[in-house]
Amino acid sequence: MKNLILALVAISSIALGIWLGTQSGNKSSDSFAGYPDLGGEFVLQSDKGEVKLSDFKGKVVTLYFGYTHCPDVCITALSKMAAALKTLPKEQREQIQPIFITFDPERDDAKTVAEYARYFDKSFIGLTGTPAQIAEIAKRYFIIYEKVPIEGSAVDYAMDHSSQIFITNKKGIIQTIVHHADTTEALAKYLEEATK
Repeated sequence: MKNLILALVAISSIALGIWLGTQSGNKSSDSFAGYPDLGGEFVLQSDKGEVKLSDFKGKVVTLYFGYTHCPDVCITALSKMAAALKTLPKEQREQIQPIFITFDPERDDAKTVAEYARYFDKSFIGLTGTPAQIAEIAKRYFIIYEKVPIEGSAVDYAMDHSSQIFITNKKGIIQTIVHHADTTEALAKYLEEATK
């Protein structure tokens, strides 16, 4: 199972890297304007009601897709996100809104995903939606996931998935894609740059 997850992460990272390479072309770092063709607006449910990406215009948003029954990958990514936030000064942290989106709405209702997200940091927002909504949004963010039955297990199934943190700038455009192998220090640097 772990080897399959690692393979999925590697394949999705390569596919995303190739796609991003074709999008960025010969842009210099001075003129780079992010990835406007990747991601975009969404409407999902939190435990406090409807949430849209555009609700956070003027803030930096970190987006991570996962699920609450994930045994390791999601825990690592969300812990890294929380740790990176703690290294930043308060005025920068207040400019950042972390969001966790489940792709397992069958088990992750709004209350469950909210409690899970806030476990890592009280500022995190957890979101869910219908399977069709989640699939459409994940496709636009190049997120790969698949339900894998587990015979003889109390959890019935797992979700194999890719693992990236998307950092959107204050205009809602993806500025940086942080891969699973990137360090907490690298993530903190990306967040700091996005708040400037």
